[in-house]
Parts: sequence; structure tokens; C-alpha cells
Amino acid sequence: MREDILGGLRSALIRGETLKKAMMTLYNAGYKKNDIEESARALQQMDIQKGVVQQPAVAKPIEKVIQKKSQQPTSIQEVSNYGAPKKFNKIMVILLIFLLILLLGVLVSIFLFKAELIEFFNNSFN
Repeated sequence: MREDILGGLRSALIRGETLKKAMMTLYNAGYKKNDIEESARALQQMDIQKGVVQQPAVAKPIEKVIQKKSQQPTSIQEVSNYGAPKKFNKIMVILLIFLLILLLGVLVSIFLFKAELIEFFNNSFN
């Protein structure tokens, strides 16, 4: 039994959450399911000994709770567009590659036709 998990379960029950929800919250936070189940059983044993039963016994292991949760439809809240379709990114990459090739062509032509360009600009501004 881990005291930090036990404390988390107690505070969740005090806030009015169900034991099952508190267990899932701790599991999603990265705690091991065996530690969570052991702490939940110990919490219930303490409550039974005190004569205070807040929740029915921890009958379902956390795996069953996870299975039930995975069957329920969930809504995904997106905070950024990292999951956006990649079509826009592909178009941008193609456009940038085309622009790069065009600019490299202009640069090469400036070096190849340097004298002609200087003469053209001299004649244009005189």
C-alpha cells in the first residue's frame, strides 16, 4: 500500500468523486494498477473498521474499469493543429521547393549573364 495513492484516493472521495473514478484518475496519472487496487482495498478496510463505508467494495480490478471506459465514446479536445491533415503541409512543401528552384535559377542566371545585366541597367537609367 502506497501512502501517496491512499492520500489521493481519500482526497478524491472527500471531493465527492467515486472510488472508481479516483482509481482511473490515478491510473491515467501513471501509477501502477496493482498499487492503486491495493491502496483502494486498504482504504476500504480502514473505512469498514471505522464503520464508515463510503463506497461498495473494490470488486472490479482496474482492467475492467479501463475496458468499460474504452467502450464509451470520448470527445477529443484539440488545443493545436498538430493532428491536422497533412495535405496542407505537403502543398506548402511542394510550393517552397518550387520557389527554391526558381530562386536558384535566378541566382545562376545572374552569375552567367552578369555583364549583360550590368549593361542593361546602365542603359535603363541613363
